[in-house]
Amino acid sequence: MRNVAMKTSLLGAAAAAIWLLAAASPASADGFDRFKKAIEPQIPAGALSYKSGKALGDNGFELDDVVITPPADADKSAKPQPIKVKAITVERLDFDAIEKQQPPLFAKVKFDGVTTGSNAAGFDVKQMTGLDNLAADFGLDYALDPDKKTLTLKRLELNLNGLAKLESSFVLDGVSADAAAKPDAAMNDASLKTADLIYDDHSLLSIALPIGAAMTGTGDPKVLVATAIAYLDGARADQGKAAQKAIDSLVAYVEDWHKPKGPLKIVLNPPGKVSNADLSNAKTADDIVKLLGLEVSYAGTRVSKPGETAPPNVGDASDKASTAKAGAKDVPAKEDEDADDADKKTLDKKKN
Repeated sequence: MRNVAMKTSLLGAAAAAIWLLAAASPASADGFDRFKKAIEPQIPAGALSYKSGKALGDNGFELDDVVITPPADADKSAKPQPIKVKAITVERLDFDAIEKQQPPLFAKVKFDGVTTGSNAAGFDVKQMTGLDNLAADFGLDYALDPDKKTLTLKRLELNLNGLAKLESSFVLDGVSADAAAKPDAAMNDASLKTADLIYDDHSLLSIALPIGAAMTGTGDPKVLVATAIAYLDGARADQGKAAQKAIDSLVAYVEDWHKPKGPLKIVLNPPGKVSNADLSNAKTADDIVKLLGLEVSYAGTRVSKPGETAPPNVGDASDKASTAKAGAKDVPAKEDEDADDADKKTLDKKKN
């Protein structure tokens, strides 16, 4: 009995000691506490307010009923209106880097229910879109592996509710942890591995093009559409099948500007690493398609014949020469021309 009592006393004393040590030790900060200490003090006074907040584990937090007030532009008399956000959700964030005053190596953030007034961040929303306000959702998910020097943008999403949706992702090699501090060096060292972009228009083009036409003085959105098609056809002339196919998909989307038949998808799968210098050296549509492994897909089909749409308001002879080039007749893909030339040479040899 004495041994049992002694063991019980020892266990009780040990438990009490552990409890006292735990109580005396500083509690580990959760995500919301870390936001309050590391991020909030750096935000200018009056720029951010929120009704409530909570932690989402050690590296995440949520802010509800947020109001963001952009700083006033010194060059403009009108003050930008506050931007309301229903919720800012940070699932994970590299607080360790932030606390060291370094760019975060990873983050997954989402802004839900972003609502702007008619003059948000210095832009006249009414003038640009014809709407009194904009409602949107925004999401970002990225990670940088400093050892492999690989930056992965898992998802970038902008959803202009009822207007359009844009999604993108990519993988870059050669990106170091100090890329933000040395952007020029980062551009030279980085190389593209893969990328994709999806644009799904619901009504934005049908709203923005007429307004854009009015702002540029053309008055008719069809003029802007014709200009875009003529430019694309100028890039299409004398190119290979892959480039012509990609451009025709873009033209089809432009032609359907009033009501697209689905999303426009652009995928990049380069056969090798692509640097900024490689992109600078790409001069033609063929160069770009081969370098980037570019593919463009859209459910619609081109209506106009390649080259039949000339730019509007053509003036002097030099403009007409440019028009002739941009509006050149449809040219077969170079692969077909090369094959025909090879056949002719073979026949000439046989005759000789």
